[in-house]
Amino acid sequence: MKGLGGLYNHLQSLCATAEGKLERHHALRILHAVECSPTTADTKEILFTFPYYKNYVDLCRLECSTMETFLPTSTPCSRPVLPRRIAFIGSGAMPLTSYCLLDRYPEVAAHNIDRDIDALQISRDMAACIGYAKRMTFACEDVAFDGSQDPFRKQGEQRGFTHTTDWHDYQVVYLGALVGMGNAAKFAILTSLARKLAPGTLLIVRSAYGLRKVLYPELEISDGLLRIGYNVLAVVHPFTRVVNSIVVLKVKDR
Repeated sequence: MKGLGGLYNHLQSLCATAEGKLERHHALRILHAVECSPTTADTKEILFTFPYYKNYVDLCRLECSTMETFLPTSTPCSRPVLPRRIAFIGSGAMPLTSYCLLDRYPEVAAHNIDRDIDALQISRDMAACIGYAKRMTFACEDVAFDGSQDPFRKQGEQRGFTHTTDWHDYQVVYLGALVGMGNAAKFAILTSLARKLAPGTLLIVRSAYGLRKVLYPELEISDGLLRIGYNVLAVVHPFTRVVNSIVVLKVKDR
């Protein structure tokens, strides 16, 4: 089993590297098209040609449908009260989930967090090209650290990313599939987030199931999540072309 775990880790690392390079390449392609022909370049059409675009749309639809089940309502039979601000941790160079959320929820603002400053710069330029800039913010942070201890925040400030994350502003927080390469790393991040997030905040964690763990690390469901400050509301394993599983957590009252 130790050998199999090592193989999983190696393949997941390759997948993370390849996915990051693919997103960066496609984002730069869009930016180049706009730079060469700013009046005729159809950035949305180029975006739609991204190989995994439909997969992200399907995954986001599944996540939102699941999430809305647990949002508060004004009366038992009324529609859920939709979040106004959503944060995505591990947004990368092409924050496709944030785009999907903004399309689905016209009143929502998306906050994109990554510790890769170059990826953040590309994604900020992309938001301006595609027309999402007014509803998106960006922060260079490592969520495993607290405040001034974060070694990435200063680097971000030097590049103009002065927006820092006030975690109590967000009703829903996403944790990207490749944030925390392994269960122990994910638990460390979730432990840090539990101290920062307001009680009642929903956390959408992307995980994996079965052989799909070859591509993405799994968040193991255990009593440990309860001990560090979460209630587990739902675990969804899609048996479609959508690869990621979904774990919905809620920050407990302190």
